[in-house]
Amino acid sequence: MALKFYDSPFHVAHEADVASKMAMKMDLSIMLTKLIEEKGWTQAQAAEKLNVHQSRISDLKNAKLDKFTIDSMFDMLDALGFRATTTASSAHEASILISDTAW
Repeated sequence: MALKFYDSPFHVAHEADVASKMAMKMDLSIMLTKLIEEKGWTQAQAAEKLNVHQSRISDLKNAKLDKFTIDSMFDMLDALGFRATTTASSAHEASILISDTAW
């Protein structure tokens, strides 16, 4: 029996379009959680800086991805001084670069 490889764990149980979005939200949640930890913020401090309720930070740290849209996660990154840049090399491929504007 041949091994089957997937793009992400989400692709095992979900259709490709849903799984890709879930994987992107997981990556964004990991990034946001690490940034909050690097800054040494409590959940309450992070909530204040990101202009959300503390429960949203808890949801983020506990990877409750269904409670977030990709747009809301980009809003949090914006509040932390990050900007997303999209580059479309063709009509069939694009990449997103998320960078700290302070760098």
